[in-house]
Amino acid sequence: MALASDVEFERVRRNHQLRSYRVVAVLRIGVLAFVIGAMVVAAPRYEWGSQIALVSLYGFATVSALVLAFTRFDRLGIARFGVGRMEPFAFTAIDVIVLTALQLISSDGIYPLLIMILLPVLVGVDMSTRRAAVILSFTVVGFALAGIQDHLQKRAIGWPDTAFLFGLYAFMCVAALVAVRIEERHARSIAGLSALREELLAQTMTASEVLQRRISESIHDGPLQDVLVARQELIELQLEDPDDDRVTRALTGLQSASDRLRQATFELHPAVLEQVGLGAAVEQLAGFTAKRSGIEVTTDIDYPIRNAVDPIVFGVARELLSNVVRHARATNAWVTLGITDDMCVLNVADDGVGVNSDTMARRLGEGHIGLASHRARVEAAGGAFVFLEAANGTRVCVQVPLKN
Repeated sequence: MALASDVEFERVRRNHQLRSYRVVAVLRIGVLAFVIGAMVVAAPRYEWGSQIALVSLYGFATVSALVLAFTRFDRLGIARFGVGRMEPFAFTAIDVIVLTALQLISSDGIYPLLIMILLPVLVGVDMSTRRAAVILSFTVVGFALAGIQDHLQKRAIGWPDTAFLFGLYAFMCVAALVAVRIEERHARSIAGLSALREELLAQTMTASEVLQRRISESIHDGPLQDVLVARQELIELQLEDPDDDRVTRALTGLQSASDRLRQATFELHPAVLEQVGLGAAVEQLAGFTAKRSGIEVTTDIDYPIRNAVDPIVFGVARELLSNVVRHARATNAWVTLGITDDMCVLNVADDGVGVNSDTMARRLGEGHIGLASHRARVEAAGGAFVFLEAANGTRVCVQVPLKN
């Protein structure tokens, strides 16, 4: 349980870091505008050369951070090599270094205020108390250097005022650090609850699968065998009297009953899933769905492996196709199954009336929990269950990371 909680905490922290990183990247544009405005309004012309060089460097860093923040990490290979978590720290360090350098080469005292502007930005950079402490320590040092230099060069304010401003800024940094610490503990608490939820959901779904298997085996070994035996006896009776229409009708009924029982046992717990894998099971499921509903189901399956997530994906495919039959009023459906970037990817689409997240939420409120429960199971496995935009009908994409 502790290991699961730690893993979930890392996931929560990464998601929080990415959101915060994007917010900071946008806010940094405002900081850049303030820096440029301070240079134009307050800096003497003879200092513009050195300040423009630093501002240009800072502008390049601002644009780079903005581009990287809204570019998927996995496409750049950043997160894969573990660099992604240090990137916000690096850009924040650039913030502090550039503003401190601007103050040291400037004869105007406006830049310490700009360093103070950075404080609310720094709070949202990360949920790591250690990293936040390092960043805030550097800002305190930078603010102190800027204030001392300003006092020695211009003596615009006295030492008591300088000490007061430094104390105020230090207090704000301590408050920011406390806020980061509270956020970190809050995230860990959420991660623990999420891990517990996943464990309970996994246990519930496992129990459900065990029950479904027992029901499937009970139907297969009981009623289905009885129907097959009765059908065989009628076949022998028909050989004695081939013109008896009652026997023919009874055989037709028993054949239909056996087909339905086989389909029920398959949908409850497909033996083919254990025997030959998810790809064949989904292919057979699509065939059963097309046969019983009259909907033309087209499949494109390229899934040659066996994995622990297969029962989850099959359950989702079964529920999605069942929804197509019951609610979509479709004439065509499409099912694709494959592997992309170590993810099992399932797409189910139809040309019916269309379903979206709002519709699913409404059905959940009405007590229909089938699709919602499968979505929760996918998300508990670290995957994604997304309704995609479609010109007509419904398109659902399900991605579940493969387990090693």
